[in-house]
Amino acid sequence: MSETEKGTETGTGTVRAATRVLEVHEHRAALDLFRDSLHMPPVSDADWPVLEASLEPASVRGAFSGSGSGSGSRLVGVHQATASDVVVPGDARVAVELHHRFAVRNGHTRSGVGRSLMTAALRSATAPLAMLRASEGGIYGRYGFAVATRCRELVVDRRRARLSEHVPAGHHTYAPAAGEIAALLPVAYEGSRGGAGTVSRPGWYEALLTQDLESAGGFVRAFVHSGPEGEDGFARYAVRRVGGDGPAARTVLEVLDMHHGTPQAWAGLWRSLLDVELVDEIRARQRPLDEPVEWLFTDPHVCRTGAVDDETWLRLTDVGAALRARRFEGAGTVVIGVEDALLPANSGHYRVGPETAGGAGSGPQISGSVAAWSALYLGAVRPSALAATGALRVHDPRALKTADELFWAGREPWCGTYI
Repeated sequence: MSETEKGTETGTGTVRAATRVLEVHEHRAALDLFRDSLHMPPVSDADWPVLEASLEPASVRGAFSGSGSGSGSRLVGVHQATASDVVVPGDARVAVELHHRFAVRNGHTRSGVGRSLMTAALRSATAPLAMLRASEGGIYGRYGFAVATRCRELVVDRRRARLSEHVPAGHHTYAPAAGEIAALLPVAYEGSRGGAGTVSRPGWYEALLTQDLESAGGFVRAFVHSGPEGEDGFARYAVRRVGGDGPAARTVLEVLDMHHGTPQAWAGLWRSLLDVELVDEIRARQRPLDEPVEWLFTDPHVCRTGAVDDETWLRLTDVGAALRARRFEGAGTVVIGVEDALLPANSGHYRVGPETAGGAGSGPQISGSVAAWSALYLGAVRPSALAATGALRVHDPRALKTADELFWAGREPWCGTYI
């Protein structure tokens, strides 16, 4: 039997869990367990068709109390991994597994069930990278993940906002009918995607996102930008009344999903958003940290940052393949030491440089956990910053400047897809 078929067992006290890939007929129970962990009711019959499509065969893993089979076992944990690709520094698209719907049943937490599931998923991975969004930041570092992209919420005073004369006019921006959005936006996304951290969206993504947004209330609309080579940007948004009926009441346009491939598309979309009438405020959620929205306006104070948060977490599951896949800038090379207790094959020394990235026989100049090197991979942080915290150990101080140059990607990575 394969490792997946045998399952992975772990436990503390009286709890013991065996993991295996779930059969399709078990998917609904797995989804209900996940929803229960978020204090949500079981999935309804009306919502099930869309949700069922997102639970791909062989993508969902369950943890069972007992042996994992028979009437005495019970589903106590769930995990899903979806195949995708992610843009890395140098513009290559590298295979990645998107980890999501990870939960342990109430009463079985802190008993090794989650570790059993994640260990089985990572050890069976075929992609060199794994990515997820964390609802709790203290969980995933123990599995080798680290924050790889960050984002901010922008709040624009639409009543006072005036575009500067230097802002490009854009090409052609239009508002598709509600019934056209589902077909247009996936095409526009692929036409605009390209920055480090962005991922391919599964075929079921659009329907699932639409269902989530509609269930949250509000009528979802969109603008699409068409350039010389076709649709190259879009902004999905909803307008809501907040603050009740008192003096604090205001109408807010929430930018829910926005991507653009050119400065003209970006400027054209912002022009259209600002032209929406009867709006007091624009809130753009989960935007790139280095998106220069403030510089669009004659008065930068009309745009403020509401919050800065982690966005995606990354893990190198095949360190050698991951290093070979991305481009490293600068001159010189550095030998890094990687420590990975969960995937021991990753542990070792790797020579990194513009022309080479592979195994090295010499001792490391800088060493640290796989989580630390995962944090650096897309360029969100520099080695010197992690060295200052102790997350990296510097054995050769001269190598730190070289490592900073090699791992810097030129701009902040960002994902913008909500899985």
